[in-house]
Amino acid sequence: MRKGNEYWILIICLGLGMVGLLMVFSSSLVVTASSTDFNSDPYFFFKRQGLWFCAGLAALWVARSIDLEKWRPFLSLPFLGLNLLLLVLVLLIGPEINGAHRWLMLGSFQFQPSELAKLALIFYMADFLARRGEKVRSFPRLLPALVLFGVTLILVEREPDLGTALILAGVFMAMLFAGGAQVSHMLMMSAAGALVVIGSVIVKPYRLKRITSFLEPDADPLGAGYHAIQSLLAIGSGGLYGRGFGVGHQKYKYLPEAHTDYIFSILAEELGLVGTLCVIFLFMAFLYKGCQIALQCRRPYLRYLALGVTFQICLQAFLNIGVVTASTPSTGMPLPFISYGGTSLLFSLIAVGLLMNVARSNLALREESKKPIGTDRKQRKGATLTSSQEESLAAVSTGVWESKAAGARLAGSAEKMPRPAVEPGLLKRTDWAERRRDGGTKKRRPG
Repeated sequence: MRKGNEYWILIICLGLGMVGLLMVFSSSLVVTASSTDFNSDPYFFFKRQGLWFCAGLAALWVARSIDLEKWRPFLSLPFLGLNLLLLVLVLLIGPEINGAHRWLMLGSFQFQPSELAKLALIFYMADFLARRGEKVRSFPRLLPALVLFGVTLILVEREPDLGTALILAGVFMAMLFAGGAQVSHMLMMSAAGALVVIGSVIVKPYRLKRITSFLEPDADPLGAGYHAIQSLLAIGSGGLYGRGFGVGHQKYKYLPEAHTDYIFSILAEELGLVGTLCVIFLFMAFLYKGCQIALQCRRPYLRYLALGVTFQICLQAFLNIGVVTASTPSTGMPLPFISYGGTSLLFSLIAVGLLMNVARSNLALREESKKPIGTDRKQRKGATLTSSQEESLAAVSTGVWESKAAGARLAGSAEKMPRPAVEPGLLKRTDWAERRRDGGTKKRRPG
């Protein structure tokens, strides 16, 4: 853990995952134990979430171990194209569940392509920004990425899934900002996106009802404002330390979607303010460590990739917390690592694996820069400048390396190492002239 941030990220995600497993069990046991649809099994959702968690850890290990630079050509445009095909398929053959076409059936499991769209867009944008470099300041250079992003956004919104569309838009803008795009161009794109969101809200009456219920939930306490009121009741009744794990009241079919979108409310009721602050602290630590990994990376592609997955997870987490605390309108986004949902958990753990991969790459590059290569050793016999490499550039020698190379030959003797030779162009003209005068007047010691 002293060598890098890789294991800190793993510990944070494992902590959130364990909290998620416990809260999925606590928030769902009343519904599953009292319903024959779940075979009256109080562990129904807990066992399924546990299986997905184990599968996610295996996927995390794979994502941590692969060579991202080697797979880069396949993970950019081809991966995004495959995801666009899946988004089209889910609109054509996906089953309708609660009025939405968001899932593809894989046997007894449901797969949500919009979760894959988050990673696909991040991979493509990381490759795009790394290849374009400073050219992203020109708006025409952004058009290919803007077109593909627009197509992805439209397909996700048609499911309909406005919450995921907002996450995609936030990640896209954040990566553009990190890549050096002009703020004026981003403001124009934001204005166009705001008009699209307003239009989609006007076209879909239920979205407009969500906005009105967010502004005034008491106007319809048994209808559109029911979720927000029950969620605030759960959070407020938790107090400082909570009612205790498993002792919450709102999960007794008062709060809908207690084990998915509103699981944070149950957590606040049972674990109190202390528990909620611990979860928020873990997400803040994840954001800090993820940004630290991205800033330490010297390879642009990996740097943008680390930034993208970090921002995507944290943006989704804070958006979900904003919904359950009635700070933002309802979007239907799960809480990463904690809410029930196999696809969301799987791809969240894959994102963590990618972040660990970048951290591991940073550590390998630092260790590599400390080991002199063969050409460096040859140069140190004469000149004292090490060769400039892609990842690091050593400074002019000050005699430390020469003293170490002398070893025991000078130990216990009065002899001192001569001042290392330095190229004339690296010193001021007056210093070099003074050095030559000193060398001419002083006599060398015999032997």
